[in-house]
Amino acid sequence: MNRRHFGRRVAAGLTAAVAATMMFTGVVSAQPADSAPVVDPATAIAKLRTVAAGNPEAEAAIERLAASPTDTAATNIALPGQIFQIPAYSDTGQGGPVLGQLYGAGVATNMSNQFRFGFFGGPGVIANDQTGAELDVVYYSFVTGASGIVKLDQNNVAVPTVVSSPPVAGLGSGLVVAAVYGSLNHQVGPNVVKSTIWWPTLGTVLA
Repeated sequence: MNRRHFGRRVAAGLTAAVAATMMFTGVVSAQPADSAPVVDPATAIAKLRTVAAGNPEAEAAIERLAASPTDTAATNIALPGQIFQIPAYSDTGQGGPVLGQLYGAGVATNMSNQFRFGFFGGPGVIANDQTGAELDVVYYSFVTGASGIVKLDQNNVAVPTVVSSPPVAGLGSGLVVAAVYGSLNHQVGPNVVKSTIWWPTLGTVLA
């Protein structure tokens, strides 16, 4: 995928992602452009590579990001819902000839003073039964140095249509970089469809 084509696809994905954020968070506030969280993608990937060390699946996900173009665009979305700047691609995608394998995006939420990582995407809706699938997020806090890998296994808990992690503590108040990778089951009519991410969703957000 060439850089120009990738940039167009990211822009299309972000448009859909921002629209979805507005729907599931209700009222969202925009940050001034000069205060939006910005981290050089190479720095973000280097931090996540260190956190992923020793976990083969996490290591492979971060290496796929490292080998790919990482054009980004600022979404300027403040808490409670922040969309990851680089969306995910999967073997199923959202379906249809337009979106193709564009799958969805990571998100950070802060509802009821509980900071969580999450993910939303198609096809269909996220299935309640995740047998045979596992979606994980690897993260690093630039404020406290806290890092780790946690599962996203709580469906419709933080906000509707989003599968979330348990509350994540110890991140301080500031910049966090994270990437979501793995697989997720979706309910599409009477069928369960498993989507496997081949391009993780990467984001820098504010805790």
